[in-house]
Amino acid sequence: MTNRENYHRAFSALHTSDGFKVDLEETKMRQTFRFRNAVTAACVILALAAGGTTAYAANIGGIQRTIQVWLHGDQTDAVLTVDNGGSYTITDESGENIGGGGGVALEADGTERPLTADEIYDHLTNEVTTDTIDGHLYLLYKDQKLDLSDKFSDKDAFYVTLQDDDKELYVTVMKDGSLASSPDRYMVPGVDFTTN
Repeated sequence: MTNRENYHRAFSALHTSDGFKVDLEETKMRQTFRFRNAVTAACVILALAAGGTTAYAANIGGIQRTIQVWLHGDQTDAVLTVDNGGSYTITDESGENIGGGGGVALEADGTERPLTADEIYDHLTNEVTTDTIDGHLYLLYKDQKLDLSDKFSDKDAFYVTLQDDDKELYVTVMKDGSLASSPDRYMVPGVDFTTN
């Protein structure tokens, strides 16, 4: 007699009860129910994660960064907030708005895109400004402060080269305080930029 026949003869006298069959079906249903719960929970977690990522990518509140800017010739702590459109605001430590603006960059294919937070920060840390203090017009660049009051005489524009480490910046300043700057050459009023 073969093993198969021996097993068949030994176990043929045993019969499973109907209750055992029901338990087997309940176990299978319980496993299916647990699997469905696990799949549902995974879908909910995935939806929450995707929603959170979308809200982060939408940048609802804007990117905020604490920076140091030169304000009236003094280095000041401020908060730079940049939105998706390339606009920015600068607030001081007390929350008072001290500046803002925006800009776009031109890509190689001619399309415009909003400036990134890093590009705006680079611009702000290298910004040249003018300020009138006690009736004198000053040119402010980082820690440099130049009195321009007696530089104009009969001219409407004054040209100055600013040094910063190994870089030169060519600045054209108008009598009204407006200015234009370039790392390559002096900007010509009425040709390269408009004045008031």
